[in-house]
Amino acid sequence: MQQKFLQLLLIALFVYALTGVQGIDVPRPRGVSLVKAPLYQPQPDGKWNCIDGSKTIPFTQINDDYCDCADGSDEPGTAACSNGQFHCLNTGHQSVDIPSSQVQDGICDCCDGSDELEESQCENTCVALGAAAAIQRRNEAELHMKGAEKRQEMINRGKQLKADRSARRSELNARIKEQELLKTEKEHLKATAEALESEAVEAFKEQQRELDAVTAQAEQEPQQMRQEASLTFVRYDTNKDGFVEITELMVDMNLDRDRNGVVTVEEAKYFLDERDRMDLDAFITLAWPRIKPLKMLADGLFQPPVPTPAEERAPQQDNTKDAEQLDSEPTEEHADMDVPDEEDGEDEEQYDDEEPDVGVGEATPDVETTTAAPIYDPETQRLIEQANEARNAYEEVARQIREIEHEIKELDEQEGKDYGPNEEWSVLDGECYTFEDREYVYTLCPFDRVSQKPRNGGAETTLGRWDQWVGEGANKYSKQKYAQGAACWNGPQRSAIINIKCALEPRITSVSEPNRCEYYYEFETPAACDRDAFTASAQSQHDEL
Repeated sequence: MQQKFLQLLLIALFVYALTGVQGIDVPRPRGVSLVKAPLYQPQPDGKWNCIDGSKTIPFTQINDDYCDCADGSDEPGTAACSNGQFHCLNTGHQSVDIPSSQVQDGICDCCDGSDELEESQCENTCVALGAAAAIQRRNEAELHMKGAEKRQEMINRGKQLKADRSARRSELNARIKEQELLKTEKEHLKATAEALESEAVEAFKEQQRELDAVTAQAEQEPQQMRQEASLTFVRYDTNKDGFVEITELMVDMNLDRDRNGVVTVEEAKYFLDERDRMDLDAFITLAWPRIKPLKMLADGLFQPPVPTPAEERAPQQDNTKDAEQLDSEPTEEHADMDVPDEEDGEDEEQYDDEEPDVGVGEATPDVETTTAAPIYDPETQRLIEQANEARNAYEEVARQIREIEHEIKELDEQEGKDYGPNEEWSVLDGECYTFEDREYVYTLCPFDRVSQKPRNGGAETTLGRWDQWVGEGANKYSKQKYAQGAACWNGPQRSAIINIKCALEPRITSVSEPNRCEYYYEFETPAACDRDAFTASAQSQHDEL
């Protein structure tokens, strides 16, 4: 029924153009449209006012091939005024206005030949053009009829997407409130666990500091030991930031205190006095006294630890060979140890005064007892694990809140986009379409971005990001603008205009660059098949005719 109506409408327009207009004959000067005819009527005294009101001239001076009015309104039928307009009636087709400069120039600009004299013998092609235009309009009407069905499907999907976004937004609002309450609870548990952990670790560290202070004071490290510590510090500090960190110690298998083949974080932190990193001074004072005995053991050198009141030591014996290498004498326990050497092909470059790394080796329990107590006592370890669990639980809740906030932000951005009065354009959001020419592959992702990429390989260049609709008047949704693209070399930022037309399937039909860094896409989609707008346009043409 609707298709038949459109066919009848087009036939009526065509018949009206052929017959109805021909019956209208309102006296007016040559080149004046029917609409402007009342403006070209003489006054009782035979005078006539220029349309802009700037001058009054005799009515007989209209079309006298001399430009009297500043706006050129007195010469609509000649080429005397450069700014004048000549109206082509074009009976049987669509009337148009052309510049007066094209009148009587030897070129037939009007399809009815009215812009030239009869001697020029311009052929009247208006009837044929009108018939072709009628066929084109009929084809367009059929296209809009079919496309409107698909457009309606897009409208239904768009409205469903909008409802889904609204429901999802409400769901996320409820979830984030629940997670915020849970976050407060987890934060309280974390604070309690960390307080207990901090108290236990501080007590343990205090014990270690007291022991280390006694050891450091008793040893009174000579200058050679400080130099050795400095060289070792430099070797450990692989990233050259002036600090030795846990990960930098974990690569030295000499620090594997329990000889299980892995230097754990706890073992590394033990040598760093339970810190994450140390500078040179702290390393020499706190870390080196713990590291050096293991290094000596691995290098085959034995140096006795300084006696402390809390530890018992075996009697010291003279060892002439070791005494020449070290400032202190080795203990009998160390002298009796057998430390096998291993190849270490992955060690970094050694310093001149530093012995090469010979591998992990083996150590007796006496070495561990002379260097330090166990890393943590069971109770301290338990509190640390509880604090870690509380921190992990808190971070998990915080992560979920961040994810919810990110999704809410995306939903709000989508709600802020103009998807048309019926949400028909929202279906295209998230889709991408490509077009290839001889040099580039062009991409259009509606409501997101446009880009180009060389066909023979290379980086993708952003031509613009979604900005706004820029169609004029009732045709607002016929053009999109994408701005703030990558800057041209010594030029402006790239931008793109998307011209949209009705079609049964979405696709890019062409891409051009009429101006530097300004791109034009021709894009077709059923979303542009607005039957009501097309009918209004047909009615407008009928009124014009």
